[in-house]
Amino acid sequence: MKKLLSIFACAAVCGAAILGAVACTSEPDAPAPGAACFDLAGNLQDLYGTNGYPQAVLVVKNSVLENDPAAVAAMTSYMEGADNYLATAEPTAVVTALSGCYAEGLTPSLNAKNLTKEVIKNCSVKFTAAQDAKETVNAFLAKLIAIDETFTSAAADAFYYAGGAQAGTVSGQYQVYAPDGAPALALAYAVSETEGNAFTYHVVAANTITAQVTGETPKADFCVLPVNAAAKLLGKGTSYKMLGVVTNGNMYFIRSHNDLGNVTKAGLTELKGKSIGVVQLNNVPGLTLQAVLKDAGVAYQIIDSNTPLAADKVNLIAFADAATVGPAAGCDYYLCPEPAATTKVTAYKNQTAK
Repeated sequence: MKKLLSIFACAAVCGAAILGAVACTSEPDAPAPGAACFDLAGNLQDLYGTNGYPQAVLVVKNSVLENDPAAVAAMTSYMEGADNYLATAEPTAVVTALSGCYAEGLTPSLNAKNLTKEVIKNCSVKFTAAQDAKETVNAFLAKLIAIDETFTSAAADAFYYAGGAQAGTVSGQYQVYAPDGAPALALAYAVSETEGNAFTYHVVAANTITAQVTGETPKADFCVLPVNAAAKLLGKGTSYKMLGVVTNGNMYFIRSHNDLGNVTKAGLTELKGKSIGVVQLNNVPGLTLQAVLKDAGVAYQIIDSNTPLAADKVNLIAFADAATVGPAAGCDYYLCPEPAATTKVTAYKNQTAK
């Protein structure tokens, strides 16, 4: 119970990463059995399926589709080239491309210190056109609804853009929005390729992104949104349509002791009795993990300060954000987004090496 209380105390009040001072040994890469460590231990995308899960999607205003299909073709082309650009570009070039896009006062979560080629790869940016992704998105939404029917909605056929826009001269000027974090990477190639002022790019705080597509005069002509928010707010297809999926998950498991194994689909039952601190437990990441456990027939529970850890279930604990995740926070594993996951692991290894 003391461990449980310490978990909730930390999850509730920590405002910055807690990097424990206990070194594994004098050899950080070869810790003693049971020693405190902080290592990547698997990813949620592999647990869900070979291609991950559709986490963020790009939508476009119906009025743009109707009045300037060349703009839609241009933006689609940028999205199609994003994964190749990110695979070959230097991280500093990506940071530079996005540097002028951030909303005033917003501290970017992606910067020259934390954005590496490995982190970019882990952010799973790859565009899949709406009609090709339709079945996958519908299946994913159905899984989320089965876990929490108030969280999202099914999307109508009219929501999925059928394609057909032809390349040509873009006639208007358009505002493109994305939330800070991994989804913003999907814009880097578009920013680097855009000539003139046909498209203006904005990266805003994640908790403000839905405001760009709601109201009587929404600001965004094109917008990257979490798939659940896109379906719930725009899923009827009356004001916006989905052009495609742009990211396929960026959540990674971190283990807090070296005697804990990696998290694999075949070994999910081994998580019973363990505690997992989940960043955004009540959002797409947490619901996706719950769907994975449910599909595998592995019992789990969401615990709070009044619920004891169960030896026969996976124990899920909500963490408000990645800042509260650290070796001292008390969980066996954590589910954390990139770039925070790699940053925290690297920081801990650097600390123990001193």
